[in-house]
Amino acid sequence: MNKIAVIEQALNAAKPVLHGEVLALPGLEDHNDAIVKLARAGQDPSQFEVQVRHIARTSDLAWYRSEKELGGNGKTQLLLISPYLSAKLAEECQRTGINFLDTAGNVHLDLPGTHVFITGKPRPKELRIPSDQSALRKASTLRVIFALLTIDGLAQQPVRSIAEAAGAALGSTSNAIEDLAALGFITGAARQRRVANIQTLQMEWARQYPISLRGKLKPQRYACVDGADWRGSSLLTDEPEVALGGEVAAAAITQYINPASACIYSWLDRGQLLRKHRLRPDPEGPIEVLDAFWPLADQAKANAKVLVPAVAPLLLVYSDLMASNEGRSVEVAGMLLERLKNA
Repeated sequence: MNKIAVIEQALNAAKPVLHGEVLALPGLEDHNDAIVKLARAGQDPSQFEVQVRHIARTSDLAWYRSEKELGGNGKTQLLLISPYLSAKLAEECQRTGINFLDTAGNVHLDLPGTHVFITGKPRPKELRIPSDQSALRKASTLRVIFALLTIDGLAQQPVRSIAEAAGAALGSTSNAIEDLAALGFITGAARQRRVANIQTLQMEWARQYPISLRGKLKPQRYACVDGADWRGSSLLTDEPEVALGGEVAAAAITQYINPASACIYSWLDRGQLLRKHRLRPDPEGPIEVLDAFWPLADQAKANAKVLVPAVAPLLLVYSDLMASNEGRSVEVAGMLLERLKNA
């Protein structure tokens, strides 16, 4: 059980009746799973030591009394957070004075000046709990992650909208969101979803993209038909349906590197692109073309913001540079990393 994910989901499910915040995570305070504060609107918050436990029967609640008697520093109280408590178990908690939250939004909170008891909400869909980060190696999950990291406000949109933006199947997108939540990279549900641990997720995406997704984008090298210098190709100067990646993008962004080749992400049909810009296949060619995998409309918005035409999102350019393993590319990737952190 991913306890952090359970805590986050329970705190979000308690809104708007209660507003909660995690103050300390596992291992920072004694043997508890977290320290949180909870408050009703207009009231002072109370601090709680959290224990996350599966509760299936009344006897599973016996630990609470002994924990309450052993602990307590006068400032914090004990709070049970469980994936789900039935109406019968919730009533037992109320009868015995056990404060709890669950991920469905059922609540019992009995404090001086505050009494909240909500029960009867149905069991939520079970959290997916991957045993490790293997879920991040799926191409469909990488598409979803990229969309969430590069499109403002997408996390709060319906799953169908996220799937369309990511170019992934609806079922794959739903599974990806659940996996990311279980790994602590998404908190909240539905309209309250947000991406968490963004920098860690960015680095994991950049590491996995060349391994699990790039090869599915039909990468192929080309040269100009007439033997002309690739730097003068119309593909790089006046094609609205492509985005620059790799070194050529880094050069446009930083003016620091002189690109030795071009990496192009294209929304055009490949045959149409070759005819239009007079390119021919060449295994040693200086122009590499891949299928773009994010919406062209969002690319246009991004270009308008940074005033650098037809440049792929920074995260993708960073990943391209790091995957090259060339010293000069890795150096300029470090510059882009600083921009990513401050974005």
